[in-house]
Parts: sequence; C-alpha cells; structure tokens
Amino acid sequence: MERSVLLVDPDAARQRRITQSLEGTNFQIAAAARDSEEGLRLAAMVRPDIALIGTALGNGAGMHVTERLPKEYNVPLVLLASGSLESPSMELATHKGVMGIVVEPVQAATLRATIEVAVCRFQELCALQQKGETLRRTVEARKVIERAKGLLMDAGRTSEGEAYARIRRKSMDTQQPMAEIARAIILSAEMSLKMP
Repeated sequence: MERSVLLVDPDAARQRRITQSLEGTNFQIAAAARDSEEGLRLAAMVRPDIALIGTALGNGAGMHVTERLPKEYNVPLVLLASGSLESPSMELATHKGVMGIVVEPVQAATLRATIEVAVCRFQELCALQQKGETLRRTVEARKVIERAKGLLMDAGRTSEGEAYARIRRKSMDTQQPMAEIARAIILSAEMSLKMP
C-alpha cells in the first residue's frame, strides 16, 4: 500500500537525502516544505498519511507544526533529528502525534520501518481514542437516562421498568435517541421546579 509523506525540514540537503531514501518504496514524498506554515498549507492540500518533521525547524515552529498536524489533519509524525538528541528534540518528541524519531545519519531501512510502525501505531491510537469516546458517550447517556427514570418514578409513582418503558416508547415514537428524550424530561422537571 502506497503511503504519502509530507516532509517539513529547512535543511535542503536532508530533504534530498530523505527523498532518495524513500525512492523505489511504497512511501512517496507528496510534498516538501521548508517551514511550518508551508507544511501546514501543504498538509491541507495533499492530506498525507504521515509527516516527517525536521527538528532543525526550531522549538517554536516545531511545536506549532507538531501540535497542529495530528489534531487538525489526523497525521502521525516522525521527527528527523540531527546527530544528537538535544532537549528541544526530546520536548517535541513528547507531543501527542509523534510516533517516532530518527537520528541522523538516517539509514533508509530504518526510516522506512519507523514510518510504517508510526502509521500503524497512530491508527491503533486513533481507534482506541474513538472507542474511548464512544464508551464515554454511552456512560453519559446511561446516567442521563437513569436520572430521567428517577424523575418519572418520583413524579408519577411508577416503577423503574415503567419509567424506562415510557422513555423508550417516546424515543421510538419521535425517532430520537433515548438520551435526548431523557434530557428533555430533566429539562422539563428543572423548569417546573423554577416556576413560582
């Protein structure tokens, strides 16, 4: 499967080396930028599978691009560090979307393996976050439904089963989620309590 790569690095010589390292592989440089703003513009246009970010951008510009690419474009990142891992590089490496770091001199095989692993790990992370968000919404909906059931039970002297059945029936009749019906019941109860 071919993967598109966004390369953001102010070092033209390193850009050439990285491009040559990826020739003849399933990774294609879709766009190359020399600064973070250009990198973000290109990301919006080409929608890459991964971005390679040179730590030579500097901490400010590097922070800017490493924060925005994963969040706004859902792009995993691999950092390209020069000869040593100085503290700015390590600070960038702790950002959410950074899935790997490669230190020069870059070996072609290492770069390709790092990119592939980074893309796979990022996809796994996104899937886990999506599952977590779904679970959070489910728990929140259950809490709202439980509260609405309690209000119906108190107001109508009905059983828990009957209160649930009423919410469910209304949900089916209006084709609205049960949590929305429950929120309407809670809002109605709160409004009636506030009335003089």
